[in-house]
Amino acid sequence: MIVYHSTFVQPFVHYSVVPDLRAQRASLEQSEPLFNLPVPGVKSAKMMHDFGVSRQHTIIIDLPLSLDPLNLAYNKPVIEYDFYGRTRFGIFPRRKPDQVRWFETEPCCILHTVNSWDDSITDKGTTVNLLACRMTSAAIVFSTGNIRPPPNLRNIEDECRLYYFQFDLSQKENIISHQWALSVISFELPHVPQHLAMSATQYVYGCTMSKGTFSTALGGAAKIDCLAKLDVKALISEGLRSPPRSVTGSVDSRSVQEILASNDPDDHIKIFQTPPGWYLQECCFVPRTNGVSEDDGWLLTFVFDESQLDEDGFAPVGSQSELWMIDAKTMRMVTRIYLPQRVPYGLHGWWFSEEDVCNQRAVETCRSG
Repeated sequence: MIVYHSTFVQPFVHYSVVPDLRAQRASLEQSEPLFNLPVPGVKSAKMMHDFGVSRQHTIIIDLPLSLDPLNLAYNKPVIEYDFYGRTRFGIFPRRKPDQVRWFETEPCCILHTVNSWDDSITDKGTTVNLLACRMTSAAIVFSTGNIRPPPNLRNIEDECRLYYFQFDLSQKENIISHQWALSVISFELPHVPQHLAMSATQYVYGCTMSKGTFSTALGGAAKIDCLAKLDVKALISEGLRSPPRSVTGSVDSRSVQEILASNDPDDHIKIFQTPPGWYLQECCFVPRTNGVSEDDGWLLTFVFDESQLDEDGFAPVGSQSELWMIDAKTMRMVTRIYLPQRVPYGLHGWWFSEEDVCNQRAVETCRSG
């Protein structure tokens, strides 16, 4: 288990690695735990929601987004976004945060990373790759917390897109090799199958919308009615052959509606859309036993029919959600399961197989007091 936590005092970010004792016993390889090691280079208290983990490296994301109660002493809000600051990626070997290297880019906000993996390119170093949901500002943070945004964040059309970042650690200069969007469609609440994480997967799944943006979605103004499947392997390859000309450029420039209208069975992007008035949530992938391809399996998502809402827009007692199963290959619904109650929007979930449940480690000791 790899853990980071940010604090309000220096060094502001701490890092821990907790070994898997069962795996160690099985392999006879011993690895000492690391607890609360400082990650140097973070200069103030920041809001950090996620980070990246490849098999060899860890990626800390230092956003121009402060979260500091001491701001109140200077008549500033606790949460503050610096429109003129820099977004920084701190990359270091798994167990050596003191060797962190910082890579800077334009100010942006990243709440969720998607996947990270390593590519060995020379005997001098490695290329670290990161997929993340990049927003042009922190508007979503304020809308989600029902906080009045600062003037420079009001009335802007924020975007949240799936971005590819490449960091070449074999170079002396800390320059981001590539950074661009794979598609212009809104993309958040991402999912990579658990058994494929930290490797260069072909597909990534996530939520998008036929209308609206994620700068307001979690605040309740927009609703998620689409699941997107992106062939990131193909899109990254296309981007590397002909990189977009700017940080805000994109490999695929089609809208959700244009992608839905595509009849190409080999399209790099496929979208499942719910019927009008039905809205879904974050999905998770369930692999088929002995599947023949990476996408051989199903996507599970909770879905709600808003025709059940009362005249004031509230879900009355007795409202019910459904669990929909979608074929990940074709992005078409396979079946729907009626649930005994409503599942509120915004809940996270994960799939556990029967084998996972049965193989849980028994409780060995309990702490008290």
